[in-house]
Amino acid sequence: MTLSEIDKKILHRLQTNLPLTHRPFLELAKELGLDEDLIIERIKSMIENKYVRRIAPIINTQAIGNSATLAAMQVSEDKIEEVSQIINGYSGVSHNYLRKGRNKDIPLNIWFTMSAPSKEQLDENIKEIEERTGLKVRMLPTTKKFKIGVKFKIN
Repeated sequence: MTLSEIDKKILHRLQTNLPLTHRPFLELAKELGLDEDLIIERIKSMIENKYVRRIAPIINTQAIGNSATLAAMQVSEDKIEEVSQIINGYSGVSHNYLRKGRNKDIPLNIWFTMSAPSKEQLDENIKEIEERTGLKVRMLPTTKKFKIGVKFKIN
């Protein structure tokens, strides 16, 4: 699949606030001069073809009383898929990614963010991941936030 000009127009618009209405894609359709069904069809196609991973809100977990952490693990190459599946099974995980460990003494290579309704629940989830994987999870709680707005140029 190649992105059409309509797809690019939709993707560009989806990077900003999605209308919080009963029919947000109808609002986008009006704004973009397109048909609501076409927008929904194009978004489904872009998701199926992996141009879009998901459409979801970004919630300030602390503002609503939840707890969150960035976490990292050292996982051997042969266990990466298995451990990733376990981590991704938790609804509070918003990101899970593989990266090269920068510290030779502690080569942390799987990093993920997790939130939960309370610090106790967050700790319980992390402990459960450790028990299920047999691996240590290093929690790296936020000490200072740096918020950035990312908008990708879609050519």
